[in-house]
Amino acid sequence: MSTNILATGSSISIRKLDLSDFDAVSQFEYSVSITEPHSDPARLAHIHKESRMWLEASGAVAIVENSTQRMVGTLQFYRSAPCIHGLEIGYVLHGQDDRGKGYATQALRLLSDLLFSTKPSFFRQQLIIEVWNTASWKVAEKCGFLREGILRSCGFGDGDPADCFVYSRTLKDYVQEMASANGSG
Repeated sequence: MSTNILATGSSISIRKLDLSDFDAVSQFEYSVSITEPHSDPARLAHIHKESRMWLEASGAVAIVENSTQRMVGTLQFYRSAPCIHGLEIGYVLHGQDDRGKGYATQALRLLSDLLFSTKPSFFRQQLIIEVWNTASWKVAEKCGFLREGILRSCGFGDGDPADCFVYSRTLKDYVQEMASANGSG
């Protein structure tokens, strides 16, 4: 099990992915990349060997329960678009029993803060969340992301895609939050 912890919250930590994670990760095609499905553990191992799944403008991390060190989900980030100075973040908790415990909220906030503190050339982070996914947009709002609008027919899956909310958090938001937390803002 990895000791490569990137950030720690009260009940979960986020860490870089290990080769031992890929059997579990491969059960969720878009768990480590929203741009292409990854359901083959051998393909995941090859990608991991090339990049450790952590590059300047993209990466993936495990969400790990602190008390058991069990991986409960993953987050990924990638460049939103060439003309946008930002990153898009996605997240998934793998088991139904791990939902509703605040794990996604802690993990998203930890990764968001980490990315702003280590990648300051990206001025914005965004989430694309299907409008029906109330739990996910509540996570976004608890983490300081603001709803900007609706992207029509842009969701996931086959057939007519669902409408999605666009949420963002900016570097300015992060700096202001850090200053307020330190009593200087």
